Amino acid sequence: MSGRLPSLTPADLDDAQRELYDALVVNEVALFDKAGVAVIAPEGSLLGPFNPLLLNPVLGRAQIGVFRADRSSTSLSPRVHEIVILTVGAAWASDYELYAHRIVGKLAGLTDDVIQALVSGRPPQLQNAQEATAYEFTRQLTYGHRVEAETYAQATKAFGDRGVVDIVLLIGLYLTTCAIINAFDIRAPDAIR
Repeated sequence: MSGRLPSLTPADLDDAQRELYDALVVNEVALFDKAGVAVIAPEGSLLGPFNPLLLNPVLGRAQIGVFRADRSSTSLSPRVHEIVILTVGAAWASDYELYAHRIVGKLAGLTDDVIQALVSGRPPQLQNAQEATAYEFTRQLTYGHRVEAETYAQATKAFGDRGVVDIVLLIGLYLTTCAIINAFDIRAPDAIR
């Protein structure tokens, strides 16, 4: 079982599901595996938010398309990207998301102290004002569902309009990801039985 859903192996999949599975293995699984994040179980089922996507391959493919578009065209630095993701993951206490992005955040250059603060929901000691602005913008929108005018102005100054849009779209992408993980009770690999 992958949380509350059956763990789908390649033998369980219809043609559309298998096409999505194969694309995930070639792209997302390979990227996360290279980073040291477990995303495929020994029997071949996908871990994290990927297994649920196989149950509706049309929507699953669209969701993955948003991930890929973000990865290829975001204006955000890798560090800012991970600050946003970890802030959203902490707000949702999303076990697998926090597991995966602790690793990815470290590869992006975040220190253990910064990662631990973000995961714990505490304000981190960040490298610069741009990172601090991204954190505060994300914290306000994720926890309070609004962004204060002063924070918005700081974000626009730090990132420009496109950068602020990129932050908001990234927040939305990971709100969806955390909702998938939490709704289906998907745990980090060390908690998988």
